[in-house]
Amino acid sequence: MKNMFDLLIKNGTVVDGTGKRRFVSDIGVKEGLIADIGSLKHRNAKRIIDVNGLIVSPGFIDCHTHSDLSVLHDPARLPKVSQGVTTEVVGNCGMSAAPINKKTLNLMKEYVKPVLGDYDSWSWNSVADYLKIVEKANPVVNVAALIGHGTIRTSVMGFENRPPTSVELNLMKELIREGMEAGAFGISTGLSYPPGTYASTDELVELSKVVVEYGGIYATHLRDQVDGLVDSVNEAITIAEQTNIPIIISHHKTVGKRNTGRVKETLSLLDNADERGYNTSSDTYPYTKGSTSLAAILPPWAVEGGFKKLFERLKKLEIREKIKRDFLTGLKGWENRSKALGWENIIISFVQSDKNFFLEKMSIQEASEELNKQPADFVMDILIEEEGNVGVIFNNSTETDLQMVMAHRKTMIGSDGLDVGDNPHPRLYGTFPKVLSKYVRETNLLTLEEAIHKMTGLTVTQFGIEEVGFIKKRYRADFTIFNLDNIKDEASFENSRELSKGIQYVIVGGEVVYENRKMTGIRNGKVLRRTDRLDNKNI
Repeated sequence: MKNMFDLLIKNGTVVDGTGKRRFVSDIGVKEGLIADIGSLKHRNAKRIIDVNGLIVSPGFIDCHTHSDLSVLHDPARLPKVSQGVTTEVVGNCGMSAAPINKKTLNLMKEYVKPVLGDYDSWSWNSVADYLKIVEKANPVVNVAALIGHGTIRTSVMGFENRPPTSVELNLMKELIREGMEAGAFGISTGLSYPPGTYASTDELVELSKVVVEYGGIYATHLRDQVDGLVDSVNEAITIAEQTNIPIIISHHKTVGKRNTGRVKETLSLLDNADERGYNTSSDTYPYTKGSTSLAAILPPWAVEGGFKKLFERLKKLEIREKIKRDFLTGLKGWENRSKALGWENIIISFVQSDKNFFLEKMSIQEASEELNKQPADFVMDILIEEEGNVGVIFNNSTETDLQMVMAHRKTMIGSDGLDVGDNPHPRLYGTFPKVLSKYVRETNLLTLEEAIHKMTGLTVTQFGIEEVGFIKKRYRADFTIFNLDNIKDEASFENSRELSKGIQYVIVGGEVVYENRKMTGIRNGKVLRRTDRLDNKNI
């Protein structure tokens, strides 16, 4: 029948992503889009789902992921779909899978492996090529991409610790231009990671000017989240002031007990910039622990030239002694996490060899004692043995600071999940249900409407994504349907790949892709491009 819906969702309590109060309604879906909202009880549909007593929200949008390669080798995306995510934003922290330069590809692959994971066939060059390959992989979820500054710098300059020449700067600008024209939503930086840490503010300003031409955003893993948190947020605001680019502070937090409370100042800085007309925001995940590569704790000079040069340096006694001194005394502008946290608060999450598997879940302090080594020597030895492929979990922040950032009116939710190793951080599987169970249902930090807005509508508004994120007519029919009374993250640091409870249905493009904790086998995701636009007159 011509007027028959493909799918009719009946009697749902709708939270539409705008932040407005929930309401009870039916939703009709046709050809992958939301066709009607209201009382539709007398309309027919190919499939009818009665969701009385359940919450119907836009599909959750994970605004901070490192799934660039995972969407290719694991297009089913169980870690994300099982927690209600229907869209992933890849390319964060300056690390994106594209664009690449075949001459420096091995240099980049070895450095991003602990974060992005491994992948055999890097058969693309440009962002446009990469997005086409994602489309061929046909992931369950939608994918939106950022361009990693570190990836661009590696493509043009390798791991050189110096300013770019005018020729190199223009080459980086051209790569950004090509990526934006291919549909990227902006640029990301990882300024505590080489090679991003080698870049000056002036370099970032010049590159951001190109992004602004296309209406893109600047998402930044700050230069220093430890003692230099305030200065680092001020650097991001300076870039906004000089270019008028919207800025997003990635995983906004404090690191180390001595920095507790500083987010009050940094959030105030962002509010002040907003009041002056600059668009600022943050993302966060609901855990006080974070994760990254072990190599990230080294002083930046040690990684100049890439991992091969690093391993050569780590075999020299005088270099090892210099690194030990830097761990103790720090360096200006360097995020010295070992000093701020202590070796007992840095936990090994994965190694690549069977030989060292027994070290997983040990702290650096425990592992070094087990092997009768000084912690700094253990770190350098394990990096050599594992060829740099070692992941760690940091005991970073405090619950007070986490809640202060999460409650801020312009904070989005992003998992920052790394799908690497057998024991990933539980945020990979549990981020969104944990927000709903702990911070909505249990502590009342957020109302349900506020939380859903942070997971959906706020994200698409800040990133400039126009097809998803709201329950409105003619928007893509992406929904997460859950029971607020029993939704709960089950993933823990002991069992990090447990599926969450309470997610009843996940729908992508009008197709049910997850039902009663099981994948249906349907893969209906779409590559979202910045150039895709709705006909706003008809919304």
